[in-house]
Amino acid sequence: MEITLKIDDKDKIFIAPFIGARMLKRSLALSKKFQGGMDESIMDEIATYLVDVYGKQFTMDELYDGFPAKKFFNKAFEDLNEVIGGLEEKVKN
Repeated sequence: MEITLKIDDKDKIFIAPFIGARMLKRSLALSKKFQGGMDESIMDEIATYLVDVYGKQFTMDELYDGFPAKKFFNKAFEDLNEVIGGLEEKVKN
């Protein structure tokens, strides 16, 4: 997974490091909250999640200031799904 942030007017690409099972557990919990709708508190929780999933290579402020608003929730959902990795589909089978 990777994310591009604009920091100091330059695009910086960050690649997620190894993602352990603890992050999977957190991803599943956050995914359930996602389904309940969006508000300011869930946005902060998502931002914290993204900072953590990328190994704290950037801050929450750098994420908020350097990532396009219209792509924020889509990126969070995309990364959640990447971490979960089709787990729900595997459980059904």
